[in-house]
Amino acid sequence: MITKQGVKTMRQSKRKAAICFVLAGLLLCCAPAFAFTDTEGHPAEADIDRAVRQGWLSCGAGDRFSPDAALTRGVFVTALAKLDGADLPPAGHIFSDVPAGRSCARAVQWAVVNGIASGTESGKFSPDQPVTREQAAVMLIRHANYSGVVLPRRRSRTVQFSDLDACSDSGLDALYTLYRAGIFDAVDGEIRPADVMTRADCAVLLRRYQGVCEGTCPDDQRAMVISHMGYSVEAPENTLEAYELSDSRNYIYVETDVRFTRDNVPVLLHDETIDRTSNGTGKVAQMTYQQLQSFCFDAGKDGYAGTALPTFRQFIQLCAERYLHPYIELKSTVSGKQLEQMSDIVAEYGMAQHVTWISFDYSNLRSICRRYPQAEVGYVRSYADVRTVEQTEQLKTGKNNVYLCAKYTTLTSSVRAQCLRAGIYLEAWTIDERRTAVQQLNTSIQGITVDRLTPADIYR
Repeated sequence: MITKQGVKTMRQSKRKAAICFVLAGLLLCCAPAFAFTDTEGHPAEADIDRAVRQGWLSCGAGDRFSPDAALTRGVFVTALAKLDGADLPPAGHIFSDVPAGRSCARAVQWAVVNGIASGTESGKFSPDQPVTREQAAVMLIRHANYSGVVLPRRRSRTVQFSDLDACSDSGLDALYTLYRAGIFDAVDGEIRPADVMTRADCAVLLRRYQGVCEGTCPDDQRAMVISHMGYSVEAPENTLEAYELSDSRNYIYVETDVRFTRDNVPVLLHDETIDRTSNGTGKVAQMTYQQLQSFCFDAGKDGYAGTALPTFRQFIQLCAERYLHPYIELKSTVSGKQLEQMSDIVAEYGMAQHVTWISFDYSNLRSICRRYPQAEVGYVRSYADVRTVEQTEQLKTGKNNVYLCAKYTTLTSSVRAQCLRAGIYLEAWTIDERRTAVQQLNTSIQGITVDRLTPADIYR
């Protein structure tokens, strides 16, 4: 006869056995990589361990992880959603091949709604289709934009892939950006866009990407953030006071505009006339520097009474003292003598290798490249297309860095890819919203020009 105590003991034993069974199952599913029969000694063993422990990737069948099996679109999107910690929406009916009952359905819905992924053809997502390196890179860039993460620049900005032409334009831009961030690797000098990602590749990718998302971007891994005309949100534009404020807000790069007075003195001024930024009127080219000294260039801002029009020399001296890198925009066509005058000033302060000469006027840049073949130059355009890139490429001397400085709204993936293939650096202007800044910086461009965004606003 079984007593009440005996029944209690039997129930406790069954409960303990059940708990042990559940724990055993959990331990199996969360087993470290070295417990899998097919991952011990694998190059990605530690990353696989982390991916499984974090719940980004499932264990696979039994005691196998299948590290070299192809990664599918459904699994990759699900892994991204888990890494994100997203509150997934109910499964929708966007794609005919992703019914609500599929394990990846909610992750697919989340990714599509947030612009991280899209379908492969009309009405389909193809969740069981293998993911290529190019496709994974595009989705990861979109996730970074969605998350507001600015990717670092850990590797050289020089493109050295031997298979550039094998990439689509958007794929090349994404792969290069992630390679530069240290998230993707090249293989024997190739970026291999069409190679299928494996489950082990995914574990490595997600571990590196999470490290970027959780870390703080060091100063030496940040993009160029160029202060347009100085910090003119508070101080009058193109004044020494504005550039001092730029320095105090931790800008390294500053942009200025240069025009010449009637007596051939280079001064800082954006407009042809002094009407908008001073209490005077008239064209700067028709006035002597002495005459211009009698006006106040406060641009209508309170607290800046008596602000003088700075000379180019004063500006370069300030940049040299404060370790600022100037972007010098030549507003009108300059003569050889004027160019020599400015170049001599730059050289006098030891800044010859620390300035960038930019202009809308192509002839100015040709003159600079001809006289000073090692000078860094940038062709400024309101619109960027194939012809613009070709013109910019012609400024290369074999000794200089060449930029295309274009309005950000015209920089398509095709233009960016063309610049990468041509060895031209890109700079985008003028951006004043952080969301837009993130989207632009998570491309192959090297920097952005801003009016009010500070480096701290962007890299927060």
